[in-house]
Parts: sequence; C-alpha cells; structure tokens
Amino acid sequence: MTNVMTSRRRSVAAMRGQPVDRQPCVPLIDTSYSAPVLGAPVSECFLHPQIHAESLAACLDKHPLIDGFSVNFTLSDEIILSREKTDSGWLVRSTGGMTWTVPFNDIGSVSACELVSFDDIRLSTDNPFKNGPLETIRALPPAIRRQYLVNCPCTGSFSQVEFLMGLDRVMLATIEDPAGLRRAIDRRVPLTMAWIDELAQLDPASIWIGEGAASSSLISPRAYQEFVLPYEKVMAEKIRQLGIPSVLHICGKIAPAALDLIATSGVDCLEADWPVNLAFARQRMGSRVALKGNLNTTTLVQTEPETIYALSRELMKTPGLEKGFILSSGCALGRDTPPANVDAMAQAALDG
Repeated sequence: MTNVMTSRRRSVAAMRGQPVDRQPCVPLIDTSYSAPVLGAPVSECFLHPQIHAESLAACLDKHPLIDGFSVNFTLSDEIILSREKTDSGWLVRSTGGMTWTVPFNDIGSVSACELVSFDDIRLSTDNPFKNGPLETIRALPPAIRRQYLVNCPCTGSFSQVEFLMGLDRVMLATIEDPAGLRRAIDRRVPLTMAWIDELAQLDPASIWIGEGAASSSLISPRAYQEFVLPYEKVMAEKIRQLGIPSVLHICGKIAPAALDLIATSGVDCLEADWPVNLAFARQRMGSRVALKGNLNTTTLVQTEPETIYALSRELMKTPGLEKGFILSSGCALGRDTPPANVDAMAQAALDG
C-alpha cells in the first residue's frame, strides 16, 4: 500500500512513472476559468498577476479534490509601455513591440507586432513573457506551492518568436527563410535559459514548456524537427539538471512522427490536447514520456457532470495509462466551464 501523498508529490511521481497512491487530477486551470471563480473579469487576471494568484488559490478552495493548476501568461506592469481603455476592453503596448487587445472578460491576444526582421535587436533583449508568471507564482501562498502541483510556465523559444513576430510571418519563414528563423530562435535561447533559472529559485513543482505554435495543426513534423526539437532538448536538459520535472504543452494535433520526436526530447511529461489519442501516443512513445490529458474542453463546457465522470473513468482505463498519467483537460478550461464538471473529473480520479 502506497502511503498517502500530497498532491504535489502524487503528481510529480506520476510524471516520473513512479507508483502513486491514487490517480492525480490536474485540470488545466489558468486565467480564463479561475477569474470567474474569484468573481473577477478575466481581463483583471490577465492584467494583474496578484489577482491571478488570488483566483488560482480560490480554485483550490472551490475544488478541494484537484491536485493543482497551471500558471499561464499574464501582463506585468513592468513590461507595459501604455494602456488605453476602449469601448470593449484595453489596448496595451508592451516591450517586444507587441500590442495586445484585451477584452473586458477575456484573455488578451497580440493584435500587432512591430518586429519584422529576424535580426531585430529586441529578439535578444526583450522578454515580455516571464515577469507576469513570475509575479503570479511569488504571490501564491507558500503552502500552496509546497502542497500542490503548480505548473510554472516557460514559453518555448519557437513560440516566443511566433508571439513577437506574428504567426503568418513565422509560418512563412519555415519555408522561405529557415536560416533567418533559426537566427531569431537562437537569439531567444539565452533569455529562455535565464527564465528557467529564475523559476528554479521558486522551488517549482514542475516547469511547463509552452509550445502552442508547434502544433501539427500548424507545422509539419519536419519543421518541428528543425525549429522546435533542438531548443526543446536544451530546455528539457537544463530543467532536468535542476531536478525539476518538465511538462510539454502542445495545442491541437500531434502527428505520429512528431510524437516520435517528442519521445527523444527529454521532457518528462506531454500535456496533450483532445485531438491526440492517448492510447496511440503511449504506444508510439512508450514509457519514456508521461501523459497528461485530455478531455475535450468544449465537452467540459457543454456536457453534464455524470457524462464527464464517465468519460474520465473511461480515459483512465485506456491501455498503457496504468502509470505515468495525470487526468486533465486537453487544453485550458474555458471561462464558462461548469464547476460541477471539474468536480466530476476530480471525483473520478479519487474513485479510481
């Protein structure tokens, strides 16, 4: 009989393929879902790391059976150059030459990018992505950080360039200017390594490598191998040397050949979105990488708790997921997800 574990220890053990006392459940709770739990507009959490931290803590009070959450990107005052209120929300200029459109009750998105050259000096100097998450983590009560799995984010270098320069420009460059794109990604690596060092000082339960732009819905496995995998390996190795588990998040589809590449990356866990068949992923990657996922977030919004409970139980019985698995949503929970459905997932994990 395995002794009763803390949520953090249980989840970390699962990531490392070790025995656990029960199935861990860590829905991908971040800004969109946590804000209404606190009773705040989503924009307040996106623009204020302290409020984001309060909202995440509120989720643990509301859902005592879950084992943790994920800290996602927020804008810190330190990187905001200007903020203008509009009829529908906020228009925010930040370092890195980005303009963000932030609706009153939604997360922000980049609406304009100043960087057009892969040799722009700001690719080597500006990191608008790390301050907000670091401030959020520091604002969390230390007891939460010790007790729960707090996935602490570090955006991958490829996805950083996509944010800074725009999806269209980066996707085109994978074909028309691969050398320029590689130069741009190389410029991000020292900033990414420094970000990991700052996270390590906060005793993170895990470091969440965000590579949303590396989806097979957007790039081919060959492009993944050229523009993502080498940098992912560097991140995973550094995180491993620090003794911290790494969780790779990729949005949307992951092609079979991309799964093969991920298995060589050195990451401890793949957080897979709902289009990924976990039985196939386990068969393809073997036990080298744990899996976290992957209930459909739309289903979680639209379906009754009884169905979510049944789907969770079915997922946990997937061949190959007997160990090295964390029950979760496929991507970030939507703002309108019924809390009863989060509880249904957690109860399914508890019941085993």
